[in-house]
Amino acid sequence: MSECICNECKNLKSVIDENGKAEEAICQFGYPSDKCNDCNDEECSETCCHYEPDEEKTPFTINCKGCGMELKKAFDDGSEGDVFCMECYLNNNCK
Repeated sequence: MSECICNECKNLKSVIDENGKAEEAICQFGYPSDKCNDCNDEECSETCCHYEPDEEKTPFTINCKGCGMELKKAFDDGSEGDVFCMECYLNNNCK
């Protein structure tokens, strides 16, 4: 058997209790089966139509339009426009 599919899914979110500690993890779409309520994370053959791998995206480098400093952007979201470092942005050097 394989590991629980939910362990590697980005839809699984931790619930914080009133003391600020992670209490349990739940899926925003609900679990793929009623068997998941008693899951032991070791023997699972369930599949889920909402599964999306929880993978880290590789950051890429862009330059500040004001000073040219290299900045890391988390991922390419397709947005367009000028990018500024915090110093240039706060000092109004972006005009």
